[in-house]
Amino acid sequence: MGLYYNDPKHFTRWRSELASGPFPSRSQYGEYLEAMWSEILSQAQQMGLDISIIQDEVSDIDRHDDSTFTLTLTGGRRLAAQSVVLALGNYTSTLNTHLLNQPGFFPSPWPTSQLKTIPADASVLIIGSRLSAVDAALFLSKNGHKGPLTFMSRSGRLPKVQGEPEPYPRRYTLHTLARYIESNPADGLVKLTTTLMDEIDGVNNGDWTWIQKHASPLAELRADLFAAQGGNVHWQTVLRHTAPVIERYWHCLPLESQKLFMAKFFTPWMRYRHGMPVQNAQKILNLMETSQLSVVAGEAVHWDEGEGAFIAQTTSGPIEASYVIEATGQESHLDRIPSPLVQSAVRKGLFTPHPMGGVDVDFHTLCTSTPGLYTMGSLTRGTHFYVSAIDRTAAHAARIADALVGEPPARPVHIAIFLGADVASHLIASDLVPLLLAEGHMPFLFLSSSKQTPSLEGSDSRPFDLRKLEFFERELFRKHLCPRLKEHSFKGARHMTVEQMQTAYGVLVQEIPDTKGASVGRMLQKYFIDVGISLTCAEAPDQDVIAYLSSSSRHLLAVDAGVLSAPWDSKKAGAKFGYTLRDVIDRRTIPVGESAAMLTGVGKEYALGVQMAVDAIKLGCGNAGGVICPAGKEGGAAKGAGRGGAGMIRVFKHPLEL
Repeated sequence: MGLYYNDPKHFTRWRSELASGPFPSRSQYGEYLEAMWSEILSQAQQMGLDISIIQDEVSDIDRHDDSTFTLTLTGGRRLAAQSVVLALGNYTSTLNTHLLNQPGFFPSPWPTSQLKTIPADASVLIIGSRLSAVDAALFLSKNGHKGPLTFMSRSGRLPKVQGEPEPYPRRYTLHTLARYIESNPADGLVKLTTTLMDEIDGVNNGDWTWIQKHASPLAELRADLFAAQGGNVHWQTVLRHTAPVIERYWHCLPLESQKLFMAKFFTPWMRYRHGMPVQNAQKILNLMETSQLSVVAGEAVHWDEGEGAFIAQTTSGPIEASYVIEATGQESHLDRIPSPLVQSAVRKGLFTPHPMGGVDVDFHTLCTSTPGLYTMGSLTRGTHFYVSAIDRTAAHAARIADALVGEPPARPVHIAIFLGADVASHLIASDLVPLLLAEGHMPFLFLSSSKQTPSLEGSDSRPFDLRKLEFFERELFRKHLCPRLKEHSFKGARHMTVEQMQTAYGVLVQEIPDTKGASVGRMLQKYFIDVGISLTCAEAPDQDVIAYLSSSSRHLLAVDAGVLSAPWDSKKAGAKFGYTLRDVIDRRTIPVGESAAMLTGVGKEYALGVQMAVDAIKLGCGNAGGVICPAGKEGGAAKGAGRGGAGMIRVFKHPLEL
């Protein structure tokens, strides 16, 4: 729930400093937003940025021939702008517009403070049975309401109950699924449903009893609460990890598939994907067990003048209520949004309506059909589907910010990381993997068991120190130390083994004999690998791997680690530990104290290799300025090296001088 797209746990750390309870309240999150807003304003002022906060509403917008905009405020003031970002929040959906002028009808539960006007003994009908309805009922109960409450929805079912978050070791399958759908949109919906069912079947060991319908909403809530408290909701792990990729699934589905999903699967998706916390579920259960709250199926309600009350037609028979609260979610249809600004943009053709609701925007930049006009939130539901969660809001805001300053769109890529048995490459990977995940990428770790040693392959007279180091790395580190660490918790540890990273982050960890052969190339193709990066110089990938990674928009990078003598004259310069990015001609070194143990030095300086790897990936993906050299002869870049994303960065063995 953090506000920074690449630091999702920022809010968690902020809360921990306050010694807060296990589950944050809405008011506490509001305090977090206020604190971050003050901090951002202070930082902006220190940078010399001029920020004006205007308490007014924009009623009109115009775009001129010179591509600038004029915004007219309700007070008559006009503002000029080169770019405009519409961050308008969410508009609530009001389906029962025929009740708008009736006393006792609340078209939205927000703000909940308005519900205090309802008499404590009044009968209340809440239209909807998802999270907004739950919030409304809990607010009334907290404020002393004693009258009967009724949830009425088409399904007549409550949201599921959230269990404790669990690691999902196969998270990479959901990202691979996104790449498959992007390449094969026609059968995307079928592939999506079958893959999710397979993954859920796997985490649940074939148990599907959790999906059965119970005799009543009360019985179902009891069972759901029992399962969540007992940790028997493993299926939620799969659905929860679709959060960063669901918009990619949705965006690539054909329009007919999107319509089918909304008609057949949207309601159950929302019920299972967006559950209520255990604490709220327990409170709702208490209200139901005391018969104060009932949940029924139905959708028609009208005002009866003779009775002086609202009458709802439900499967349980007619229900009479003195007050009605509509809690049916967000509104994304432009013609139903009561905003003068939105209606002005529609009327003047600055917005192109999306057939599935909201505004048609560029998937990556969130720019509308009018250059310079951006929007986010519920208005982009047709493009992104999943728009209300904080993590997506933060990611979309970051994309707009990049577009405003001219940065190229940051697209998620699949990165193959080749590791050997050396400690340095594993230390780099331990920090590199979470950094790549935070940027929206998906790393795939391939462990090579090759025993080649650079510059000394085939030699029987290697120095004793080299043979001792190889014994430590191959025999002790990989065969004994790593398996032992797998049995222990990694929480609080400075580094993780690759096996622990698989559990914690859900990345693929695949052992391979070496980086040679057609089987490795086929594996890269299976996982839609865009970038290959080698963190070990023990061997160079052969032509099959190079051929795959040399095709359009793919790259192969290498970061070598080792104790390097200073170039050309070690006696004058002294020993250095460093990393070399081969064939892109980048070498970064840091002096090391020769009196310290080798692992001590590596432990202090590996961050240099992490940063080089991150920079290399940005360069290879075209997200950073610089020259990318196509494959050439060993020892130098090919002639005609170009700028941009074309070509491949070749891996060559680089001798280490010890």
